This record gives sequence, C-alpha cells and structure tokens, in this order.
Amino acid sequence: MEPTHVTSSSHTLLKEFVRLQNNTRYRQKKQQLALEGPNLVYEALEAGLTPRAFFYTREYFEQQGIEWAERAMSPVKHVTLPERLFAKIAETETPQPIAAIFYFNRLIYHLNTEEVPKFSLILDRLQDPGNMGTVIRTAAAAGVETVYYTAGSVDPYNSKVLRATAGSIFKVKLYQVDNPLEMVRDLKQNGVQVIAASAVSGTEHWSAKYADRCSLIIGNESAGIDDKLISEADLLISIPIFGRVESLNAAVSAALIIYEIIRHRKSSSP
Repeated sequence: MEPTHVTSSSHTLLKEFVRLQNNTRYRQKKQQLALEGPNLVYEALEAGLTPRAFFYTREYFEQQGIEWAERAMSPVKHVTLPERLFAKIAETETPQPIAAIFYFNRLIYHLNTEEVPKFSLILDRLQDPGNMGTVIRTAAAAGVETVYYTAGSVDPYNSKVLRATAGSIFKVKLYQVDNPLEMVRDLKQNGVQVIAASAVSGTEHWSAKYADRCSLIIGNESAGIDDKLISEADLLISIPIFGRVESLNAAVSAALIIYEIIRHRKSSSP
C-alpha cells in the first residue's frame, strides 16, 4: 500500500480536515468528523465508524501505517505529510502523528419506549468544552447509558471536547435534544425519576432517594438549569459546600452525583 504524499496545505483533503475541525455547521452538513491522535482514531474504529481518510507523518506511517490500514477494513485514503505540515493542521501544541476523517451521523432525540435508559444525563446548555468532555468521560466510566444535550450546549464533536473525552464519547449514546421540556416529560411518563442538580438549594446529594431508573440534569456553568426543566424535576439536589466558594465546577459536580447514585444503588441492592 503506497500512500499519497502531500506537501501543500491547499490540498483538498487537508482543507476539508481543517474545516471539519473548526466549523460545527459544516460537520453537521457533511456528517463527518475530524479526529486527531491515535486514541480518538482507535476508539472511532472500535465503535464501528467508517473512515474516509487517514493522515500520518511519514515516519509514523512507515512504522504503523499498515496496521491502521488493516484495522480500518474499508476503502480509505492514506495520506502522509511532512511534520511541519502535520503540525499546521493539528490543534494540539505537540501534535500526535495520526489524524483522520470519519463519516458520522449524530443522534437526534426521539422517544423510543422500548429503549428508555436506566441511567442517563441531561446536559442543559453546558458551554465549556472541558466540562462537556469530562462529563461525557465520567458518564462512560460510570456506565451511564445515554447522554442528552440541549440546544445552546457546546458541540460535543468540537475538537476540544473530543480530546477531553479521551475517546469515551464513542462509548455512550449521545443525543441532541431540540425540545428538552418534551423529552423530560417523555422520560417521566416512562417511569424515569428526573433529578435536577442545583447550586442553590435542594436535598443533600448523599441523603437523597434515587429511583432505579433516573436521569440527572446538569445545568449551564453560570445560569444553571432552565427554570422550566427544574419545575418538571421529581427531585432537586445539591452538593454541600463548606468552604468559602460559591459553587463547584459543573464536571466535578456531575462526577460526585453520578457516583453517589451508583453507591446508593449498590447499598440498596440485596
């Protein structure tokens, strides 16, 4: 297998890669993702995504290119680049020697009463890429089945979010939600306890009673959860703060509550 060697940033595939990295609407329109680094590329392949093109430094291709080509198991373009050019298209300060474009269809929420998740998260207008990525990674680690994100949230397929997930974004079902109020009502009608995490008031998170089937709402970093969603919640909880700070980081709060729900379930099981 002989790759195409590219030396100019004006090459069509390189321009496409950069545009997919930087433009949410373009990603949605083309239904493709730009991924950087062996971890993200590997996890995308493991999740069954179809690659369109691989980019390597020449040295990395000579060492591991055939292995990646065999793992892809589909017709895919292989492109080698000089290190300076690879660094130009990469967003990390110390670029890793492989990147790729994958075909990808994001999931849009619709009610499926046969697949109501036992444990899910609702991210309401979460805007910081690091928070979004860390919450998704925590959810995947904790065995959360489904993550919903509302309009106004940072795009979870933004390159910064993808890196923060460390590839775990491909291990959860991630749904874009156009009407979160309708979705919350759907969940409740199907026996799901809806829990709202508040920085202001609520039952202490370690004292709350969690149902076997529940969905946790984590709100915007500054504005919190939309009032309409709070009004629909079955349970309002908060994490006690004993020091001289106003609130916890959204990702930290999510992690604490997620694992408290898991602990509660384990301690309640026979």
